Amino acid sequence: MSDRPAAGDWPTLAHDVPAIPGYQILGELGRGGMGVVYKARQLASGRLVAIKLIRDIALAGPAERARFRIEAQAAARMRHPNIVEVYEVAEHAGRPYFAMELVEGGSLDKHLGGSPQPAAEAASLVRTLALAVQHAHAQHVIHRDLKPANVLLAPAPKITDFGLAKRLDSESTALTQDGAVLGTAGYMAPEQAAGRAREVGLEADVYALGAILYECLTGRPPFRAEGWGKLIEQVLHDEPTPPSRRQPDVPITLETICLKCLEKDPARRYASAAELADELGRFLDGAAIATAPLSPRERLTRLLARDGYEIVAEIDRGPRSTVYQALHGPLGQSVAVKVFGPRICTRDAWEAQVRHGAELRAALAHPQVVAVQHAGWCDEAPYLVMEHVPHGSLADRLAGRSLKIGEALRLVEQVAEVIGYLHRQGVVHANLKPSNVLFAAGDILRVTDLRPTSGLHLAALPTDGADPAGLGYVAPELIANRGADPRFHADVYGLGLILYELLTGRAPFAAPTARETLELVQSQEPIPMSQLNAAIPLPLQSFCMRCLAKNPWRRFARVHDVAMILGRFRKEGEADAHPARDRSTRGRRT
Repeated sequence: MSDRPAAGDWPTLAHDVPAIPGYQILGELGRGGMGVVYKARQLASGRLVAIKLIRDIALAGPAERARFRIEAQAAARMRHPNIVEVYEVAEHAGRPYFAMELVEGGSLDKHLGGSPQPAAEAASLVRTLALAVQHAHAQHVIHRDLKPANVLLAPAPKITDFGLAKRLDSESTALTQDGAVLGTAGYMAPEQAAGRAREVGLEADVYALGAILYECLTGRPPFRAEGWGKLIEQVLHDEPTPPSRRQPDVPITLETICLKCLEKDPARRYASAAELADELGRFLDGAAIATAPLSPRERLTRLLARDGYEIVAEIDRGPRSTVYQALHGPLGQSVAVKVFGPRICTRDAWEAQVRHGAELRAALAHPQVVAVQHAGWCDEAPYLVMEHVPHGSLADRLAGRSLKIGEALRLVEQVAEVIGYLHRQGVVHANLKPSNVLFAAGDILRVTDLRPTSGLHLAALPTDGADPAGLGYVAPELIANRGADPRFHADVYGLGLILYELLTGRAPFAAPTARETLELVQSQEPIPMSQLNAAIPLPLQSFCMRCLAKNPWRRFARVHDVAMILGRFRKEGEADAHPARDRSTRGRRT
């Protein structure tokens, strides 16, 4: 950790006051791991200064002395109004010290106090700091410990504490071996947090400036964790939450600048502090910035790539989630990645759901149930990885047209058999609809998106003018009693919905808005199927309407019963279509 030359309002300690020729020590300002800073008066000029010296000379070895010397020499190179000025570098009685400008306005971290600052003020402050950092870089010095505590206010901001500085024109890097992590975890660049000392370049300071800007805009650093190790893990592997999600009034252009500074890859950041200052200047002038914001798709692609998933294409999109085809692993296995909307639930709630889902997945070893392979969390949203079934869904095949009765009965009978298996395992699908019936090779049906993976239960159902997609397939009892666990008769209802749509070419309940759709499901009976398709016999219509009864106890009690009746309808239809063959078959049986 670095030492911190504190502002002049810090408490004074009276013990162990050194005697330094030419200076009158007035009190201690602060101390860190290597040094101690005193407030003093320079006798020749009468001005107040801050004096920093090694805290315990008896315990300071050659490495500590060398690092202190590098700090003093690095700071002494600076001649910039926004960098604390060093007046003298010297040694007394074998104890090195340097005298510097005393800044008594307090530090930026105390000024912020966890409160967000107006966007223009934050941008102006960081632009000033970026110009000062560019001056340091021009002197071949990288600060490596930029943070609000090392920015003093006088009232103009001034950068201090070059205790971890790296000189590019010397062998100072040799004092920091690869694997050593120096700096303040919440503000250090990933390459610095990983201990890759020789890779830490000018871009590390650009990253830290972005972290300061982030805190100015949101009132907190980009990453925060209980332990140092967890914080390092976040810096290395997590993306910062966009500032506008924490403070909605943050301008998107300023957010774009901030997030570019915080890129994991140094090559994706601003190439210099001067470039960052220019970009902030354009923002302050109201001009267009040079950096284009990442689209949600680009951001998601990067995030999932870190988990090993390469997005190939979008498969489907709904009001709560989007499904992508992705490649995974060294062999490029094709998978489907379902990403839910941001903040659909908390991470704790999702992890609890994942634990429950793991128990279900262990029980659902059926070739016609699409398996969930992995569950994760990405950018404040949950996601699931499933098998990719490449031959489309039942909804794709419908495309607004009806199927022949025999074909429709055969398909729904097959779905009912799979749902019957789920029920025998004690699992309710509760999200049956044509888009959740997929086709594998050979037109083998695969059922996907069971309620635990559908997202319907993760957030409240929309009741305003939101996208109504999927809401027409929710069983009425699950709308009326939002927290109720679905029972088996919810799947009987779902089978009725699919049969209705296959035979008529349209869903039984559809309206322009979510509110209207939910009202239809709860209060209106569907249009009789025979009015939409005259070929549908009345017994089959009555069977379907019983499946769609609003009162769940008026539906069929078991999916097994539904499958049996569907089979009987199908066989009767086949017999009617081939009466001669049926008679010959009966004759042979007798």
